[in-house]
Amino acid sequence: MINKLKTFYQKHYIYLLSFFIPFTIITFYFGYRNMFPFGNSSILTVDLGQQYIDFFAYFRRTLLNHNFSEILYSFSNGYGGEMIGIWAYYLMSPLNLILLIFPAKFINAAVLLITIIKYALSGLTFSIFLKNQKVKNNILIITLSIAYSMNGWMIANQLNIMWLDGVILLPLIIMGIDKILNNKTVTLFIVSYSGIIIINYYIAYMISIFIAIYVIFSLYIKHINFKSTLIKFGKITTSIIVSILLSSFILIPNLIELKSGKASYTLLNMKTTIEYNPLFMITKLFNGSFNFSQMPSGYPNIFVGSIAIVGFLAYFGISSIGLKKKIAVLVVTTFLLFSMVFQPLDLIWHALQFPIWYPYRFSFIVCFWIIYIAAIGLNNLGNTIKIKTIIVSALIIIPAFIYTAIEINKFNYMNITKYLISLSFIAISFLIIHLSNKRSIYYFICLLIISVGDMGMNMFTSLNSISYVSNDDYIQYTSLLNSHIDPIKKSDSSFYRISKDFYRTRDDSIESNFFGGSAFSSTIQKDTTDFNSNIGSAYTSGSIDYSNGTLITDSMLNFKYFINTSTLRHQYSMIQKSSNRNDILKHDLQRIDVFQTYKSNSNLPVIYATSSKVFSSINAIDPIDYQNKMVKNISLNNTTVFKDINQYTITSQNTNKITSINNQVIKKNNLLKEAVITISYNGQKNKVPYLLIPSNMNQNNASITMNNEELYLPDKFDSSFVVSLPNNKRNQIKIKLNTNQLFTGNFKLVNLNFKTYLNDTKYIRDQNNHINFKNNTFKTDIITTNKNNSISTSIPYSSGWHLTIDGKNYPIKKIDNQFIGADNLTSGNHKLVLSFYPSGLNLGVIISLITLIILIIIWMLRHKKRES
Repeated sequence: MINKLKTFYQKHYIYLLSFFIPFTIITFYFGYRNMFPFGNSSILTVDLGQQYIDFFAYFRRTLLNHNFSEILYSFSNGYGGEMIGIWAYYLMSPLNLILLIFPAKFINAAVLLITIIKYALSGLTFSIFLKNQKVKNNILIITLSIAYSMNGWMIANQLNIMWLDGVILLPLIIMGIDKILNNKTVTLFIVSYSGIIIINYYIAYMISIFIAIYVIFSLYIKHINFKSTLIKFGKITTSIIVSILLSSFILIPNLIELKSGKASYTLLNMKTTIEYNPLFMITKLFNGSFNFSQMPSGYPNIFVGSIAIVGFLAYFGISSIGLKKKIAVLVVTTFLLFSMVFQPLDLIWHALQFPIWYPYRFSFIVCFWIIYIAAIGLNNLGNTIKIKTIIVSALIIIPAFIYTAIEINKFNYMNITKYLISLSFIAISFLIIHLSNKRSIYYFICLLIISVGDMGMNMFTSLNSISYVSNDDYIQYTSLLNSHIDPIKKSDSSFYRISKDFYRTRDDSIESNFFGGSAFSSTIQKDTTDFNSNIGSAYTSGSIDYSNGTLITDSMLNFKYFINTSTLRHQYSMIQKSSNRNDILKHDLQRIDVFQTYKSNSNLPVIYATSSKVFSSINAIDPIDYQNKMVKNISLNNTTVFKDINQYTITSQNTNKITSINNQVIKKNNLLKEAVITISYNGQKNKVPYLLIPSNMNQNNASITMNNEELYLPDKFDSSFVVSLPNNKRNQIKIKLNTNQLFTGNFKLVNLNFKTYLNDTKYIRDQNNHINFKNNTFKTDIITTNKNNSISTSIPYSSGWHLTIDGKNYPIKKIDNQFIGADNLTSGNHKLVLSFYPSGLNLGVIISLITLIILIIIWMLRHKKRES
């Protein structure tokens, strides 16, 4: 047995070390940072802690509980949403199966292990690629594999764990192209390219651009005739098509979903601008050139280590490499670098959408290219190097260091320590590569040691500036929330939604498996964010948050339960207060604990009969007007339920005098002193007050308090925001100016006559529809009349929903450009069935299966032919 292991190691030690050296370095660093299970910290930070971990919990729960309908659609995804896009973007990596092995309370350890393995696999696949590229020295292969697996993009984007598979598969994809160009099998390319499309179509798109670049580059330098070029190009094109067809089962339904989601933000008008001084990129080649500020907006993360930099420059001085190849390499390099400063190219690489955080997401391809060319250069470097080559390399490196030294204070991720570390590594690498005996084993061992030190130090200095979530805090919050959600689900089997005035993440509902109204993902539908804008709730292009709804939206959207934070929340660091819901005091208090649970008796059923007015388009001047018109469209009367409060007084401190709060310009008298406007109003019996805050009065421009308590608002909001107010006998709203001048816009106080709303919608709540919901299917009995011959729902519209009435297919219409409805039903009793199945899924599965069957038949015929 020992001899077999020894033989195996001797045969595969290149690959084993290329895997286990990065594995060990990364594990050591995470252990040093006390990440669970090594300590009480966790790997959760930024989007990994605020988004992806919730999807991983959903992944684990869905598969272990065999709740396969949740794979296709979930009402935990905002108001309800398709899940194919979530799977296609976040969850298709086969390494995610590791999550199933770990108990739920150890999910952070599982994510940590997956991250470490992805680092290690990147080193493994790059070593396989370099071996295929005929790099002669095995230690050199290991050295550059470490540089690739721990490049600057990997360090900066390790939290975007779903993208890392692209770094793993890219070397295999390029290796597959080389095999096709060398008249060998297409299998490796088809398997690896299909794999990345299935795992993450977004990263696959970027790799596809590089495939085109690499194919053109390779065909150009191979000196083959036009006919052979066409044949090879056709073979690669066919392989690409086959890969796309194989992945159709996930690609087609996802593309259909994207049409109404992220694709809606595509930019077609580009500005031909240079995004920053290209010389700034030099600093990103320095050790530790990354910190938190580089996440939302920064420069490309292209750190590849000193060995790769010196090797890349050495490539152009090797006489055995032809001028044609050098020019081709220079052209590709220039194009890649220019792509990272020229806005139109940057946008093309990002599918015509500006990245929200994590800029220059394709820079892992630049890292691959630099290290790949460095490998060719170091592999062909002779024992004696021309003095001219050494001088040229020095004349590139020295000015780069001089420039960085002069401008170092411009870059908050740089300091003198990092500068000196990089200078030391570059100087040592330069001397060893240019002056050492290339035939000596010690030369390659030195390169390996430098690479381990350089890449390890970069990880240490870069990630030490990033803070992480405590594992105990995460587990404690999740357990606490579940302890309040689970009793509700056990006691009430009807369809309802739950709202909260706090969150850990916008995806709490996905994490804890309840129907909510918040979501944070790259696949969220634009109609959903537009709807939140219309009703005055928080949203961004990638998230919605319902925590600040009104009694009207609560009722119409079927929010039956509301969980409120108490004063005890300060004991739990993960609880983030997000709204002031004074209006929920109208509901029945069910439970008092760390959280308070309220139950509403005024929510409408998820499906009900109403008049055709519900399909009337709403043109509103603000969210209050929009909600008024929503009510009018379903009520028996044409009553306005929200009305302006005009009885209030205004006092000012250090500002010009104003008598109204609507469309006013407030100016500081003394720019050096604090300026405050105080609005006083008296509560009215049987009324529920709200405040409409326009976007120009966000937290950057004004600080607003209500009765001397903080008013919880989003960090920024792009449209008017509705906030619940207390209805005490006397109330004060204070607005402190954070700027010298402030325009209040459509800032106003309103009262809701909730009793009128309840009277006007009583006919809806009285409908006894016997709604049954299971496996993404609603079944209900509906009674329609001549006046109420339409169906309204609070189910978000999607092309995957299918309606049958009395056993016959029935067309679906949109309500408020967001929800499902149907009209022109005949009077009487109807059996309604509303079920979901993703559009394009069957077509995609059929295409993938047919393609796979054809490939198997072709393989069997060829295998049989070879045997005969």
